[in-house]
Amino acid sequence: MYRKRLQQKAMLLVVLLGFLILLIMPESRREPEEEAPVEGEELVIPEEDEEYTVTPEEVWKMPGADARIRVLILAEDGSIWHREKELPRDYPGELIYYEEEEGWVIVNEVPLEEYLRRVVPSEMPSAYAKEALKAQAVCARTYAVWQMREYAYPEYEAHVNDSVSYQVYNHIDSQETTDQAVEATAGQIMLYGDGPVKAYYFAASCGSTTDENIWEKGDREQTPYIAGRRTGTSENIYDLTEEEAFSEFIQKKHPGDLEISEPWYRWNCYVSLEQIRQNVENWAKARVQHSQDGILIKDGEDYVLREVDGIGEIQNAEIITRNTGGAVHELLLAGSEGVLKVKYEYNIRLMLGIPGGEVYKNDGSIGEGGNLLPSGYFVMEPVEEEGRLAGYQICGGGLGHGAGMSQVGARILAEEGYGYDEILQYFYHEIRLARLE
Repeated sequence: MYRKRLQQKAMLLVVLLGFLILLIMPESRREPEEEAPVEGEELVIPEEDEEYTVTPEEVWKMPGADARIRVLILAEDGSIWHREKELPRDYPGELIYYEEEEGWVIVNEVPLEEYLRRVVPSEMPSAYAKEALKAQAVCARTYAVWQMREYAYPEYEAHVNDSVSYQVYNHIDSQETTDQAVEATAGQIMLYGDGPVKAYYFAASCGSTTDENIWEKGDREQTPYIAGRRTGTSENIYDLTEEEAFSEFIQKKHPGDLEISEPWYRWNCYVSLEQIRQNVENWAKARVQHSQDGILIKDGEDYVLREVDGIGEIQNAEIITRNTGGAVHELLLAGSEGVLKVKYEYNIRLMLGIPGGEVYKNDGSIGEGGNLLPSGYFVMEPVEEEGRLAGYQICGGGLGHGAGMSQVGARILAEEGYGYDEILQYFYHEIRLARLE
């Protein structure tokens, strides 16, 4: 709809420009009966509408437009306990304090729309195109409404925390452009079937997105609107769940891919066996405590869930299965003291992270590696030193988990003339917009 309006305006400008040219043509080239324009007459070209927006007819009543969300503010070390009551930045709404033996637990109760003013700039660069920011605002609002169905921290009646585990909140103050995006889409959320969608989003795609089976509690049957897709106009000739097909796909650049010129479209890095060993020792035990089958140790012919401190020196790493769109689903790590099966994208990215390492990006720039590999879309090539396996060269693409809306993709679509509603339809299959009342 938005693109059609732009096309119509462009056609109108062309017609008006043609008329203007006729008016200023030399007299000798005009038809004899043509009269000169009246002196002082101006050709007025209609101005662009100040704001493009959609007004959904459908209404969603729970929660209402005046809803308030309760956000648990994490301490700098990532825990829920603060040493002091004073926070390093200001917060809107009301701050509620719970004094515990370990420290202060702080919850910020804030109107939903005010919450979004500090989520959108924290999650998407405020310089992004207007329609992308509006799409982000609708995503963030929908995600918040989904989370407000129950408390993530029932003992403190908090729906979410302020970190990437939910949505980053108030890490960047409200900005004019993002405030405008929140206001232009006020109260709008996405629905599928009889309720709000899980509006997942991530930074950038490799040319393909995935479904929510990348997570332990994900169920693609319950979220058909996040089905995974090729992004762009490239022909979909690959079954990206097959190892050989994905390897061919990720090691090429495909003309027509939406994000082909973006830094994170393709990347590569090196991870040593020693780094993998350290990752297992640092993270496996903690992840077992948060999982039912994401970290499994081999016991005879079976893989079982139990506490893991390490598996010794790493001898081999192998990708076992891939999910929709090519994201690695299962990784096998063989060590001198055990074999570990690692499942789901977050766990896998943790085991292959390169904190302090170098990531070589699509545009020639070099980024610093972190605890997480940039994405779960990758292949691994063994690297030997003095005839022995030393590590793996990883060739990958995308940044983030890869399910739902690519934020860089949304920016590019907006720059191509898509309206925010069209961007949302592009990434979330058969959703519809509704408004909170």
